[in-house]
Amino acid sequence: MEYSLYKKDGKFPCDVTVDYENMVFTVRDSDTTGEVFNSASEVAEWIKQHWSVEQFQKPDDYYDLMKHLESSLQEEIKYE
Repeated sequence: MEYSLYKKDGKFPCDVTVDYENMVFTVRDSDTTGEVFNSASEVAEWIKQHWSVEQFQKPDDYYDLMKHLESSLQEEIKYE
């Protein structure tokens, strides 16, 4: 899963990658800083701690991302 969404204060998109086949779990913020994680659950926890729906130009994009992450967490259980 790759997902991009725009914050109100940034001109670059926030990118989230959850790729079990290649074991890639990353977040790039609108200021182009990034984080690398070991699992989708770590990505979800980071997003919950650092981002909120009010920060994004399109709130539905944030909700869609969180819904996709929840689906990915179900998939993560299969890979454990």
